[in-house]
This record gives sequence, structure tokens and C-alpha cells, in this order.
Amino acid sequence: MKLTKWGFTRFNSIKAEFDQFPHSLVILRKIRNYYFVNKIHWSALDPVVETHHLEQMELLVNREMDLEENYLRRRLD
Repeated sequence: MKLTKWGFTRFNSIKAEFDQFPHSLVILRKIRNYYFVNKIHWSALDPVVETHHLEQMELLVNREMDLEENYLRRRLD
């Protein structure tokens, strides 16, 4: 999966689009020092989003924002 487009929204959120789900908009919110998937405006034109897709989306966005290390350590804190 690849992050194709992203931008900031209000309230510390990011809207993102991914190549495997080109018709669905993903909203990620910041908590502590990393972003997590908050909502998906899913389109029936895209495949069903599963848990492993959500984790991959979070990793790609956090990597883009240079927060990958914080995201990977989230369960240790």
C-alpha cells in the first residue's frame, strides 16, 4: 500500500488517500506523539478495509510525519 495524497485538517487531524482504497478518505487524529485512524469515509467502490490495512495506513502516515518511532513504541508507553 502507498500513501498517495494527504493534508492537514482542523483539530490535529490528517486526511489521507491510499492507492488500495482510492475512493475512500481516511481521517487520522493525533494522540500523544503519533497519528491513528479515527474514521474512514469508505466507498463501496473500494475493497473492505480490515484491521491490518488500518495498521499499515497508520504506519505510512506516521512515517511521512517522521513519527514512526513514536508509533512503534506506543504499546510500550
